Amino acid sequence: MSDQPLTGNQPQRDDEIDLFDLIDDVRDKWRWVVGLALFGLLVAALYVVVATPVYRTEAVIKDAPASDLVAFNQPALRTTLILEARKDVEKEDEEDDEGPSLSAEPVFELDSEQAFMGARAVVRSVSTRKAFYQSLMQGSDETLKALIYDAEYTDEQNLALFLERFGFSDPSAKQLLDVYFTVTFELADAERATRVLNDYVAFALGRYDRQIRSELGRKLSAQLQLNESWADSLRATYHAEKRRRIIELNEAAEIAKVIGQSQPFYNSNDVVVSSEPPLYMMGEKALRAEVAQLESRTNLETEDLFIKGLPEILQNTALLESVSVDWDSVNYALIDQPALLPLSPAKPKKILVLGLGLVGGLMLGLVAALVAAGAARHVVRPR
Repeated sequence: MSDQPLTGNQPQRDDEIDLFDLIDDVRDKWRWVVGLALFGLLVAALYVVVATPVYRTEAVIKDAPASDLVAFNQPALRTTLILEARKDVEKEDEEDDEGPSLSAEPVFELDSEQAFMGARAVVRSVSTRKAFYQSLMQGSDETLKALIYDAEYTDEQNLALFLERFGFSDPSAKQLLDVYFTVTFELADAERATRVLNDYVAFALGRYDRQIRSELGRKLSAQLQLNESWADSLRATYHAEKRRRIIELNEAAEIAKVIGQSQPFYNSNDVVVSSEPPLYMMGEKALRAEVAQLESRTNLETEDLFIKGLPEILQNTALLESVSVDWDSVNYALIDQPALLPLSPAKPKKILVLGLGLVGGLMLGLVAALVAAGAARHVVRPR
């Protein structure tokens, strides 16, 4: 089949879209554009009027100076007591067990960074917000309850919605000069939103304060119980050794009495070098005197001084029992900015909503104008 050139009488198809034709179509059907743009603006305006305004307030919390935690730098809290087994395992036969010694590890330690991170974790905690929500629901402010509780939802759903009212933000990695974080809260009532957020921050910091007090109390109690256990163990060992020594001395005294050894007798010719002489060679008189001295130790306080390691334990116990923290001077974190009354609602954003309504109406109007112009040019072909 040979190709034949197109003649002038044959129709030609043009699939290209002419921009100027589209502009002409929009110009001819401008009423669609203007009408739908005004309609979109009207719908947005109605939404702005009908929608319930939501106010957002925020509080800023920062780290406390180290001076606010000086109460935890007491000598009694800076060091703890440990019990070493032996100095050198290879010299067990030559050296006695060591008594208790002070360790550099503190009984309780809390610096400004640890305190701030702990307070931050409690403020952000879901359990803290749940507890605060329960306290609000048990309160007497019925207007506030109506704002945070909807009877159409379950208790779990109302709680979930309340948790979503909070927002948290931390400084970026570039902002290293100040350590702080921000807490936000949203509510339909500006005044109550401010009051609720300030109450929540105080509630969370108070909750963290109770945790620190409880932790300090538990650690002090644990160390005191450990000290008491060590003291009882050392006393039991001492008294057992004391009884053994008395029996040993009495036996040696009887031997000395039988052989007539009244006074100590040490003759270098009778004593093997590097060996300890028999106990009875101390003489009956000296042996009886040592027994009498040991049996006369009946005063507990005086006898404790003879027990190796026990005075250190008793001193450490006295220090721990004297620990007193001025809790009024302790600050774990500072409220750099309390929640302030917002001047305007955060939602809905009126300008943004009106702008979106106008833009949406214009887009819809352009499409409608082009469709209307295309429908007007449409020619029904004969069958």
